[in-house]
Amino acid sequence: MPRKQKQYANRVKILKYVKVGEAWRFANVTERSGRIVRDHVVIAGRDEQHTEGTYYLEWYELDNRRRRKAVPNFSELIEEARRKSIEVEAMRAGVIAPPANVAPGVSTARMRVTTAIDTYLDYVKHNRADRTYLTYRYTLDVLLRQSCATLFVENISREDILKFITDCYKRGLGGRTVYDKLVVVLQMFKRYGRTKLIEKNDWPDYVEKIRPIYEPEEIQTLLGNADADEAIFLKFLLGSGFRDREAQHVTWRDLDFHNSVVRVIEKPIWGFKPKNWEERAVPLPTALIDQLRTLRERRKALPAQLVFPNSKGNPDSENDMIVKRVAERAKLNCGQCLTRHGNRCSEGPHCGHFFLHKFRHTFATEHLRHGVDIRTLQSWMGHRDIKSTMVYLKGVQSKDALAKVNAGALAAYIV
Repeated sequence: MPRKQKQYANRVKILKYVKVGEAWRFANVTERSGRIVRDHVVIAGRDEQHTEGTYYLEWYELDNRRRRKAVPNFSELIEEARRKSIEVEAMRAGVIAPPANVAPGVSTARMRVTTAIDTYLDYVKHNRADRTYLTYRYTLDVLLRQSCATLFVENISREDILKFITDCYKRGLGGRTVYDKLVVVLQMFKRYGRTKLIEKNDWPDYVEKIRPIYEPEEIQTLLGNADADEAIFLKFLLGSGFRDREAQHVTWRDLDFHNSVVRVIEKPIWGFKPKNWEERAVPLPTALIDQLRTLRERRKALPAQLVFPNSKGNPDSENDMIVKRVAERAKLNCGQCLTRHGNRCSEGPHCGHFFLHKFRHTFATEHLRHGVDIRTLQSWMGHRDIKSTMVYLKGVQSKDALAKVNAGALAAYIV
């Protein structure tokens, strides 16, 4: 029979976050002869082995709010628990003050930068999308870990951040990429109470490029060389502005044929969550809704089935190749592209000018050209920050502006 979970100084408990069935939960660790048995936890009164998951410390702050902290390395678990118990006792005795400006549940008392990275990545892994976790892991676990020589979070300074920026440039990363990775690093340190680490002029400079769009002639040529299923898929991308994964996971239930709307909704069965964790609805052209209705009837599709599945009925991860294959078939390849894998667009469907996300750029730009206000477009695009939507304003050229240019004095010289 497993022993009762030990509490260090009656303040700190050791738990492990494990997967039980289809759900993740915290469980008490198993102890024998006063020692924690590695990878063993107590589930429903039984001792079970769980190699997956992360160990956590659990304690209560002065306001009686429960707090937890991840401890990725088993070898450091007992020592971390003892340190935390001393810290909690000292706070209750008034010897030290609680840390300020720290995210709930996070303690930074002499926290090592390496521990902060591990703890934050564990949080991202269980609370953010898989792609986000992979991006953050490279930024923090590779770039920051190799760049930062300062041991403790409390000692991080502007010089450490500037060195991180410089090291990123030395690796050949561009200004926009370095900017994005700097955001991740500062976001992590902010969680541990370290803010205002750099000055305004320290941010990397980069050119905000105009988003490329498909011209009307290109769209007509693509549709004219696509088969029936490819054509309706391309029309859906153009009419919805959906991201690749959003288009992969749209089901017939997500389409409101009465109100000409398609929704982005979480799909737990496929592990899909909307970007920024926000479900949304996008209006579709009536003609597209009618064509989708005909497609559903032809397939005799069930509500839970995917609209654009692969041959096995699952989300199609090769959607981008549909666009490239149609472009090659239409003889639109530029003939000059060379991919990082050595593929030439003169020899196959590899042209870099034709890709799925470009339909999203076209969706945003054309709606702005035709008077859709920026806030409405932000909602349709699923952007958390209005700045992400405003980048499309650069590519908007109104008919009024063109008329003024043609009527101006400069145009008179160009005849």
